[in-house]
Amino acid sequence: MGKHIKKIVLTLVILQILCTCAWRFWPHSFADILSADTSTISRFSCTVVISGIDADGVAFIDSYELQASAEDGEKFSSVIGILDQAKYRQSFQNLLPWAQTAVSSDGSSESANISLVWESAEKEPCFLTLLEEGKMVVGTEEGNGFLIYYAADCTMLDRLVNYVQEYGVKTCQKCSLFLSFAENLSRGAEASPGTSEYFCRRPWPLLLLPPA
Repeated sequence: MGKHIKKIVLTLVILQILCTCAWRFWPHSFADILSADTSTISRFSCTVVISGIDADGVAFIDSYELQASAEDGEKFSSVIGILDQAKYRQSFQNLLPWAQTAVSSDGSSESANISLVWESAEKEPCFLTLLEEGKMVVGTEEGNGFLIYYAADCTMLDRLVNYVQEYGVKTCQKCSLFLSFAENLSRGAEASPGTSEYFCRRPWPLLLLPPA
């Protein structure tokens, strides 16, 4: 009897592991993670941020912005196409019972913040943050946290950054204010809710930068 129970428990554990792995690695389309058809997107705003060290050894953060509506044709379809072509897999963090409100940047030197507005005024705008290594942070419809996905195509962010650099408008160069905020945060200082919003004016997730 005892051996029989052990076999049942072991079988259930194996099934649970298999189901969890299938859930983790099952590919999702861009429409799946938005819970909406991408054809219903009416316009977007995309800001890409690039950080690094220049030739003089000075840290910098440059940002470029591109806004487009469905009527703009190529620019609109190109950016949405980059996002739509990739497949996405869920993070284990999405299984946590509490809302995710902070995301590690993992030392990303490039990132992109995107807001999507729908044809229907009743549907709330969707906010996305893309980081290196294919990490995508998606605002939930309830507005009480974020879901985390990983793009199967890790070059997606590079292609998006290159496109916005070429066709967007440079909005910030050597942003000393944001650098000061980032340096303070990396030293363990607490970030006030208004500080990050001062930089981007949008409710993006707080990015936890690695220690300097």
